[in-house]
Amino acid sequence: MKKSTVSAALLFVMAFWGGTALSAQEKPAASWDFDVVRDGKIRDAAAAIDDPVGGNFRLVPGVKGQALILDGYTTRIVRPAAQAPKLGRDFSVEAWIALGAYPWNWAPIAAQESTVSLNSSLDAASWPDDITVNSPKAGFYFGVGPQGHLGFHVGAGGWIVCRSESHLPLRKWTHVAAVFRGGEGISLYIDGRKAGEAPVKANFRQASNEDLRIGMSRQKIEPSHPVRAFATLPCWYSLDGIVDELRVYGQALSTETVAGLFVSAKPSAEPALPARVMPSGPKGPGVFGASYMKLAYYPEWDNLWPVSSDPDIVVQFDDSPVRVVFWRGTRYSPAWVMEGDLWMADQSCENFNNNDGCVEHMLDPRCRFSHVRIIENSPARVVVHWRYCPTSANGNHSQVDPVTGWEDWVDEYYTFYPDQVGIRKVFLHTEGRPLGPEEVIVLCQPGQRPEDIIDLAAMTLVNLKGQSRTYTWAEKAPVISEGDKYLHFGSEPEERPVIIRTNLKSETKPFQVFETGNRVRIFAHEHRPGVSHFPWWNHWPVAQIPSDGRYCQAPDRAAHFSLAWGGPPAHKEDGLYWWAWMYGASKQPAESLVPVARAWLKAPALTGEGVDGRFDLTQRCYVISKGPRPLKLKLEASAEAPLLNPAFVVENWGPDGAVLRIDGREIPEGKNFRIGHIRRINTYDLVVWIKLESNAPAAVELAPAGAAR
Repeated sequence: MKKSTVSAALLFVMAFWGGTALSAQEKPAASWDFDVVRDGKIRDAAAAIDDPVGGNFRLVPGVKGQALILDGYTTRIVRPAAQAPKLGRDFSVEAWIALGAYPWNWAPIAAQESTVSLNSSLDAASWPDDITVNSPKAGFYFGVGPQGHLGFHVGAGGWIVCRSESHLPLRKWTHVAAVFRGGEGISLYIDGRKAGEAPVKANFRQASNEDLRIGMSRQKIEPSHPVRAFATLPCWYSLDGIVDELRVYGQALSTETVAGLFVSAKPSAEPALPARVMPSGPKGPGVFGASYMKLAYYPEWDNLWPVSSDPDIVVQFDDSPVRVVFWRGTRYSPAWVMEGDLWMADQSCENFNNNDGCVEHMLDPRCRFSHVRIIENSPARVVVHWRYCPTSANGNHSQVDPVTGWEDWVDEYYTFYPDQVGIRKVFLHTEGRPLGPEEVIVLCQPGQRPEDIIDLAAMTLVNLKGQSRTYTWAEKAPVISEGDKYLHFGSEPEERPVIIRTNLKSETKPFQVFETGNRVRIFAHEHRPGVSHFPWWNHWPVAQIPSDGRYCQAPDRAAHFSLAWGGPPAHKEDGLYWWAWMYGASKQPAESLVPVARAWLKAPALTGEGVDGRFDLTQRCYVISKGPRPLKLKLEASAEAPLLNPAFVVENWGPDGAVLRIDGREIPEGKNFRIGHIRRINTYDLVVWIKLESNAPAAVELAPAGAAR
């Protein structure tokens, strides 16, 4: 900085407050350095007052010494009104901040204001102008908006708003300051440079009866930019990030002084806000099986959860980086995670009405009505059970029976095999109609836009004949179906598309296979041209806000976008609705998945003398209820009904192992022949999985090994 640009104030006899050069007249009225928390309180060194810190917080390295990290939901400092700094005609506020994410709506760095209605239905541009209806207004509000704007709002002859045109960066130390000159105007500064200004003709009116608050507004506020405002509720939230060296002055600091404050304390180290990556267990190849874990996201989010050591489940596959994650952050809805931490998710059973909006698992942010457990966990297969109650943002439920009081409940069973394929079976307990259980959804990590993780040619459909079409979102949402006939396909069962492959930017890509009675439909609404090619929201996953839909304002948080509904057909049996379809992940072209689909949808017929058995689509296995020992089976495989990695459940087998022969040749137990047991009351069922691919009939013999397992 040239000497000619240094203000007279900085060349005057200097007093060093906290190591920063200020004139004797510019001593702060309040100053928090956040270096120490004693007995849950932070010291204001200027006023010699200890302020209580509420909610979750911790100290991390700051610009100087330590700094306070706020969790985005609960952290706040509240100073009683009687002890707040007395501000006159002119005053200033400055701080160092580092944001982990933009707040859900406006959130204060420091504020003492009254009679201001912060309306979530207004975007960041219209908010300042449209809240001037409540009068009189007093005080000040120095904070951050939901799109990352810095704002200084002041009561002076009305509610005057000054907002930066630029957006604050994420995970970077930023010096912010606001200066008010009575009868003149407001000036905003970011990193020592003027970032906004607004004229003011009146003097400041302090909200003397209101508490001074740091980090959190004085009232619940609706999250901004809702999809459905009627289903987005007011809630508490705070700044998400770090605050350090917060000061309030009883004078209007000059532009040169603000620039000097920035330069004098400019930090050399990055803030303690590493990139946030949704957890999915250990990286790299694994060993097939399911494990209970406590998946760690980042400390502030993790500390919101009063859980013990094993709330989550991760399923791994042999020699593959692919994992299936049942995590609190998705409300336990499982996600298939590809290499590079690209996440493919899905929907729960979902209802909708005009009073509640969506009624689904997404709107149960604390998992009050959702839990998971491992049912089977053997080398041959894994079964995970997810049970939940579809919930709305306002806490209502789906199709409540007026007599019993029971609402809709859902049991889902996920059966995984070592070949990286799983079957999802959904049971809906209801006295009402069937609900939609499936939606092709992709998750974004914080920092990612949809275009970062998926091709614009995002979805490939394939039928059982191997005919395929890839659909692009480059111009707009594509059209797949018209009436009952699919464009580019036919209406016969084998011509209808049953395979959906999602074209993530990963080598391994997730896929789903449906029954031929399904009907794929594109998710063709809630798009915002110019923002993304895809509909993009961040009320799920991870978010702890009561909102049925919030449009992403930036790639700052974990988010999701939708492509289509797979439309699996509903079945009804014993008074229950149920659905079943397949998931998997593959590096091969989409058309190569046809044998996988055929082997499931057109499984080879099973025969055997004295054998009572059938193929269970919902488990992707042959269930043998009785038969002689050894058990001799014939599988009538063909090109139309191929044999691909068959599995068997032999009921009442007992605790013994098994010896396997295929076409008379003994197969040793190992990666190609795996055994498990299901413990029942006083007996055991045998589970067998065989790595075998054939278009010709095969003879399979299973004999007791004689050794208990």
